[in-house]
Amino acid sequence: MNSLKRSAQRAPSVVVHGVLLVDKPEGWTSHDVVDSLRRRLGVSKMGHTGTLDPFATGLLVLCLGEATRIADLLTHMDKRYIFRMRLGVETDTLDLTGRVTRVYEGPAVSPERLRNTAAEMVGPQMQQVPRYAAVKVQGRRLYEWTRAGKEIEAPRRPVEIYSLHIVEDTWPEISCHVHCSKGTYVRQLAADLGRRLGCGAHVTALRRTESGPFSVHDALPLDALDRMAHDREWMRHVIPLHAALSHLPAVVVTDAAIRNRIRHGQLPETWLNSQAVVAEGHGGPVRLMGPNNVLLALWWPVAQPGQRRLKVFRSSDTFI
Repeated sequence: MNSLKRSAQRAPSVVVHGVLLVDKPEGWTSHDVVDSLRRRLGVSKMGHTGTLDPFATGLLVLCLGEATRIADLLTHMDKRYIFRMRLGVETDTLDLTGRVTRVYEGPAVSPERLRNTAAEMVGPQMQQVPRYAAVKVQGRRLYEWTRAGKEIEAPRRPVEIYSLHIVEDTWPEISCHVHCSKGTYVRQLAADLGRRLGCGAHVTALRRTESGPFSVHDALPLDALDRMAHDREWMRHVIPLHAALSHLPAVVVTDAAIRNRIRHGQLPETWLNSQAVVAEGHGGPVRLMGPNNVLLALWWPVAQPGQRRLKVFRSSDTFI
C-alpha cells in the first residue's frame, strides 16, 4: 500500500463522470487516496464526500468529473460505522493515536449500565468538535491551534444519533454499531459515552460501512484499483450520475424542444406547470432525465431566496 501512495506514475487522461466507491485502508488520509487515484487512473477532476481519519478504514465516496458538482448532495447523507473502543483510558485525540491523559482505576462497568447509557446517547444533540479535527476556526485548522497550545473554543454542531448498539462487550474492549447524521464525530461520541459512564474511553478502530445508499460491500480496495488501472477495467465500477442520485425523484423529458431549452438553462413556464404533482411537497432537487438515462439537469421546484433553480449537466452524453 505504501508503494501506491509514493507512486508517481500517471495514467493517460480519461474523461469519466460518476461516483467511485473505495475501501480506504488504514494509514491513508482521504486526501492521500484522492491524490494517488487521480494520478493512477488519469482522472484530473476528483474529490470525496466525507473525510475519514487516517487510522479509520472503509467507505470513501469519490466524485469524478461532473459528479463533483453533486458532491454537496452526497455529503449530507447519513452514515453507518462499526467501531471498537477501550473503556477506562482517555487520550487527547480521543483515539488510539493520541497521548493517554487519564486511566480509570475503578471496577468494570456492568453490561446493563453500558447498554442503558448507550441508549441515552440516541437522538438529536449538540456535539462538540474534537480539538484534533480539521475544521477551520478563525482561519486555521482546529488541530493546528491545539498543537500550537492555543486555547481556542471548539465549535459545537447539531447532529443526530439514530441508533447505537453494543455488539460485543468484553471489558474493557467494546464493539459498537452506530447510525448517525452527517458531521458526527464517532471519536467524540465514544468519549462522551465514556464520560457518562465515569470511566472514560477512546476509539481503537473505526470503519465506515455505509454512506446514504452506498455500501462498503460495493467498494474497491486500492490495490484492486491499481491492478485495474492499466486496462481501465475500473471504469466498469463507476456509478453514473443518474444512478448515484437515484434516491431523488425523476421526471423524464420526452419533448426534444424542451430538452434543448433545459440544456441552455431555461425552464419553460408552461412545462413547469405540468409538473406540479412532482413539485408538490418536494423542495427539490428533482432529476430531469432525457432518453437512455441521461441526466439533463437538477431542478429545485421550491428554491430558497438566492438559490439557483436549475443545475445543467452539459457533459451528460459522456457519462458511462
